[in-house]
Amino acid sequence: MTTMKRAIRPAIRVLALVGVVVLSLGTTGAATNDHAATIEAAVIATTGPAVTTEAGSGVIYGIRGGAYADADEPFLGGELLTNVARSVWFNPNVEYAFVNHGNLWDVNFDFHYDFSMQRPYTVWAGAGPAVIRSHDISGRSNGTDVGVNLLAGIGSRKGEFRPFAQAKAVLSDDDEFVVAVGVRF
Repeated sequence: MTTMKRAIRPAIRVLALVGVVVLSLGTTGAATNDHAATIEAAVIATTGPAVTTEAGSGVIYGIRGGAYADADEPFLGGELLTNVARSVWFNPNVEYAFVNHGNLWDVNFDFHYDFSMQRPYTVWAGAGPAVIRSHDISGRSNGTDVGVNLLAGIGSRKGEFRPFAQAKAVLSDDDEFVVAVGVRF
């Protein structure tokens, strides 16, 4: 199998997960217990072993959690990280915030640059487009928005499980500041 095919397979898994989540939430954007089983099955089906390219940079999976500061709500998410050029990484990710009267989730297509440091950790800065879906059960605030993420983070370079922390400003109709911690494996 070529290196390109090995790198694309996990990306297809993540896109399939995003598609299943979007379809399971339907037009209302409201998750139910029936939807939870569909989402859980999609997560299990898409979290196969990481694929390593010949160069060793590979495709890395991760989980993240944190808080949406303006919404004052916690979130959980999943991510994929793949090297696209020297020190440049593509980091698509999905986040679901646990809001009280509805739901808020986003799909992000972030890129970041790792600053070269001779340390066991790395520092990065980046940006990328975001698609934000919100649903308020009162019907006051429903819809899909697009935005731009501006982000910076720090994380471990080595080890089977690599912790990280990241701050992100989401510039959209409803700007948001997000703080996340996670682990990549």
